[in-house]
Amino acid sequence: MSDLYRLVYASKNLLQGSDAEIAQEVSQILAASQRNNDRVGVTGALMFNAGAFAQVLEGPQQGVESTFERIQCDPRHGDVTVLQCGLAESRSFANWSMAFVGQSDTGRARWEGIAATSGFDLSRLDGDAVFAMLHGLVLEEEGLPSVASAPREAPQTADKSGYERDVQRVREELSQPVQTLHTAAATAPTPIAIPSVAQSKSQDTDPVETTSKAALSVLRIALAQERQLTTALRGELDEVRIGLAVQQEQSDALRQERDLWAKRAQLLAALMSQEAAEVTRNSDHVEPQAVTTQDQSSSGASIRIVA
Repeated sequence: MSDLYRLVYASKNLLQGSDAEIAQEVSQILAASQRNNDRVGVTGALMFNAGAFAQVLEGPQQGVESTFERIQCDPRHGDVTVLQCGLAESRSFANWSMAFVGQSDTGRARWEGIAATSGFDLSRLDGDAVFAMLHGLVLEEEGLPSVASAPREAPQTADKSGYERDVQRVREELSQPVQTLHTAAATAPTPIAIPSVAQSKSQDTDPVETTSKAALSVLRIALAQERQLTTALRGELDEVRIGLAVQQEQSDALRQERDLWAKRAQLLAALMSQEAAEVTRNSDHVEPQAVTTQDQSSSGASIRIVA
């Protein structure tokens, strides 16, 4: 049985601050991930955008689980949702202690398509689709066709050259954000596969329209968050209503039992009162008879003395 374990998850991006501050935070996350993953033999890929993280972890089960527990405790991740987990036959990211992908137009378009299919609900994301997306983006950035077979399983500890290549790639992507992407798209021999809406646009992108798209994406994510919160609040409200109904039923039962014992007490008091009255009447009839008998005895004694 294979000892290789794979876990795919998605989480909400809780990073705050300016673009430069967020870029620095992402760089720190990647550096820490590559350093920690290298020690426990974990490889994988991370995708980050304005709304969410998506990540694949693969390696020994203990290493993957300890890494995922650390991610769950990270305040920069919210609503961490496991999309896929289980044994794997071979590594798909053997050359990456933690690849950083998804910053290109192609990566963003693929992620938005997967997220839109799920209604921007992390719990409804397709784990296979997220894994295939990350794997395909890594292969494209490595210059390999996406249909190539998964690379041969490497030793658990990634080599130093792979680590340095990861860091260098991240630094280049973070230091050259949007301008680099537009330049690469203009000079590339083959056009990047992007949605048809983007293909119909002219080369001069309207910044207002770009801002509107970003705002719309943020709004969709916010609406999804509000929908989740509303569902959770409805569940809590239903639990409170059920609890109140149970308490009301218990209160009614106690009230009925109290009334029953009150009636029993009244009946008992009435019976005791009747018995007391009967005892009083009986004692009134017995005392005169005793006095008459005593008088008769005294008279008989007097007669005997006189005689």
